Order: sequence, then structure tokens, then C-alpha cells
Amino acid sequence: MNGKFKFYSVMEITMNDILQDTTNLESAGNVLYNNIKDAISRKEHISINMNGVTSLPSILLNVSLGRIIDENGKESLKDFVIFRQITKQQALRLKDYMTRYK
Repeated sequence: MNGKFKFYSVMEITMNDILQDTTNLESAGNVLYNNIKDAISRKEHISINMNGVTSLPSILLNVSLGRIIDENGKESLKDFVIFRQITKQQALRLKDYMTRYK
């Protein structure tokens, strides 16, 4: 191997499962936050499957991604979080959220 390839561990979660297994959006945001926080602390990438997710409300994003940004910065999200099976609308929503988050 010539060192050009970088292999890393990826933790995979399904956002729709989190939403269905929790009682409200704030709880779902906390579950997502804890998963992301754990992955970052282990220097492990996290893949979030967005299949079946119909919306990304601000409360969910604030409790999860916003908290990660506050604690670790936007670069941590960019470096460690991967979204899979994401729609164009979801991607635009996340991009807008990241751009506007202070």
C-alpha cells in the first residue's frame, strides 16, 4: 500500500429510526447529539442515513448539530459526519442551517 488511501472506522445510524424510537424532536436531537459526540471523541466518522426522513425541524438541528458546533466547531461536523441517502431538499436545509448558525 502506498499511503494514498486513508481508511477509517465509520459508525452508521439511521435518522428515521431515531425519530421513531423517541417521544419528541428534542429527545431525537439528544440521541443524535450523543451519537455524533461519541463518534468525534473516538475520532470515528459517523454516517447518518436520511432515508425516510421528511423534515429537519430547527429544534432537532439545534439540539444536535448546533450543540456539536458550539462545543467542537463547524469543522468537526464537516470532518466526522457523513449524510447518506440524503435528498436535495435535505442537503439544502443542512447547508442553510450550517451557513446561518453562529
